[in-house]
Amino acid sequence: MTRYTLFAMFAMTSFRMHSVYRSNTVILALGSFLRLFVLLSVWQGLFRGKEEIGGITYEDMMLFVLINLLVGTLTYSRIGSTIGDRVVSGTISTDLIKPVSFKSYMIADQWGENLFRFLFSAVPACAIYFIFMSVPSIAAEPARIALFLISVTCGIVIIYHIHYLLGLTSFWTGNAYYIDWFMKAFYELFAGTFVPLWFYPQWLLQIGAFLPFRLVTFEPIAILAGKTGLQEALGILALQVFWILFLLLIERWVWSRAQHKIFVQGG
Repeated sequence: MTRYTLFAMFAMTSFRMHSVYRSNTVILALGSFLRLFVLLSVWQGLFRGKEEIGGITYEDMMLFVLINLLVGTLTYSRIGSTIGDRVVSGTISTDLIKPVSFKSYMIADQWGENLFRFLFSAVPACAIYFIFMSVPSIAAEPARIALFLISVTCGIVIIYHIHYLLGLTSFWTGNAYYIDWFMKAFYELFAGTFVPLWFYPQWLLQIGAFLPFRLVTFEPIAILAGKTGLQEALGILALQVFWILFLLLIERWVWSRAQHKIFVQGG
């Protein structure tokens, strides 16, 4: 059995586990629709009486919010806190003897959950909105759509590895509580998911330019929305590849040292 087969098997196990409780599926879909409705209502109020704000129209914001819901579901990650919890509880000892690498298992588990959320939460919420509300049309050329898909894939790899690296630090700290706080604080501020980076002050944009968070969802969506030129989009892809390689190098270095720090705290 190849490692890719094992990866798919663990991902499907995670997918099926999250599909057991049907009531949760309905709640997830309704929650996503409510979030979508609230965000679009807020932006509609802000744009009332204005054709555009800083070169961004309400139609641009509608497209951003809708695509961000879909992409954000795929880039969601709790890998860091999961690793931290397992280090603290000692259950990581069983993870390390599974017939697949520890990182692959963590990513497969997260991917299965995200795929479930995408199909049964984000997609239904957008479908409901498409039926009852007016939505912007996407007139992107095939090249731009292809660049968007490649960029989203790179964004998923980047955020998974950031969370994985944060999780590995729990081998030294023995504490998982700071991981979610760190990611929520920095990601919400610099990723441009809640408030797009189009509306950020210049000094904050300059800080965010040195961090990888904007490359996860904001830049791919900007490519699809036509706010990034095709030549500039290629530069974004190159920057994403750089961050992926950089994170892989750091991850291997940290993991090689983490293996010597493995200890069981409970059980």
